[in-house]
Amino acid sequence: MADDHLAFPWARSLDAEQLAAFIEDLWGAASGDNDLATLDAIERVIRERAPGGKTSPPCPLTPRQLAVLTELASGETQGSAARNLGTSLHTVKAIAVDLCARLRARNITHACVIAADYGWITEHRIPRPARNVKRRALANAGRHADRAAVLRTRPGVELVVGDYGSRGTAYRAARLIPRGELNAYEPAGSFKARAYLTKGSRWVVAARYVGTPTTTERAAS
Repeated sequence: MADDHLAFPWARSLDAEQLAAFIEDLWGAASGDNDLATLDAIERVIRERAPGGKTSPPCPLTPRQLAVLTELASGETQGSAARNLGTSLHTVKAIAVDLCARLRARNITHACVIAADYGWITEHRIPRPARNVKRRALANAGRHADRAAVLRTRPGVELVVGDYGSRGTAYRAARLIPRGELNAYEPAGSFKARAYLTKGSRWVVAARYVGTPTTTERAAS
């Protein structure tokens, strides 16, 4: 197998004893639950065994300091961290200052990076990014092109041509389609469209092809 297809090409250079220890450590790390803590444990084993890897020193933070840092590393503010931990904002601020000093961190963000790099934070909740609006828009554009082509072969038949995250975006698309302002539905007046909320609480737009308008109809639209 070519090295560029291997996840751990460096592991093939280990002697039998080192390889056995590496595999044993991987099995041990992977024996936890199917969650981020297990993934972090696996990555820590790989990082420590890889050439140039390092063995993490013991965490210098107290459990209380680590709990505060875990909250902040999970995207919480000091105020929401205080609420989650059942303590005061003043206490969280004081702990944040103390743990930064203990880690020799320039600020709390630097402290989070240090702790994550050494694998001391293993239970942080990673905030999920918002839905990729651009990607969704591209998907809808592709659907519009496909559905418009189908509708042109079936005049008068109504089909759902796009689904949207909000009422406003759905109604906007329903206005643009008859005007021909979406490329798939040119020229203006070729299609009728409407937006509505489905039983599954999704906003969709349905359209139907009404034929190519005359020059006079296009001017009127």
